[in-house]
Formats: sequence, C-alpha cells, structure tokens
Amino acid sequence: MKKLAILSAFAAMVAFSSCKKDINEPTDQIPDSMENMIVPVDFNWKTTKDYQLTLEAPSMGIVEVNSLQNVNFQKAYLQPNQAYTMKLTIPSYEKSIKLRFSGQEVTLELNSGNLNHKF
Repeated sequence: MKKLAILSAFAAMVAFSSCKKDINEPTDQIPDSMENMIVPVDFNWKTTKDYQLTLEAPSMGIVEVNSLQNVNFQKAYLQPNQAYTMKLTIPSYEKSIKLRFSGQEVTLELNSGNLNHKF
C-alpha cells in the first residue's frame, strides 16, 4: 500500500510538472475595425478579374466557358462565322479556362484582358 501511495505521488508530480504554460507566448492583435488594420498600400482587394472573350465558330452551337475544375462561368450560343464577344468575370485565382464547343475542349490561358479563340 505504501508503494502505491509513493508511485501515485511520483506519477502526479511528473504529470503536473510536465505541463507548463509558456509565459512569453506572443499574442496576435486582432483589429476591432477596418480602420485599425495594417494593410500594404499596393494590396489588391479585388477578388475577381474581368476579361473580354471573343469567340468564333464554323457552325452554330452552344459554347461553355468553365474553370479547370469544371465550374461553369458562362454559356453562349454561337452563330456560324460570326464573332461573339462576352464579358467574363471570374475569380482572380484562376489562371486558365476551358472552352467546350461541339465536342471540342480547349484550354485558354488568362494572360491578357482581351482573349480570342476560333474553333
């Protein structure tokens, strides 16, 4: 019984002495309003980008503009040999889009504000 009491006291001492709180732990200051936030001057708050996409096809049909993860951004009906221009607003993290028309699938890089493609 005496051994059990000594072992219990030793185990309790080890358990309580191993758990110590760090006193010098840095705390992040969370601003309470937008005016108190420190943001770089060149920070871009915009979460979307606007593109002008001009498409042309040899036949009529529906074109789909999708992300690489198949999220549909826009659909349009194309007339044969007529340019169709659409304003496309997509998330700024997207770097390319997929175009689907009549069984064709094309990846288009988003490298400028004006994009063109002929099927």
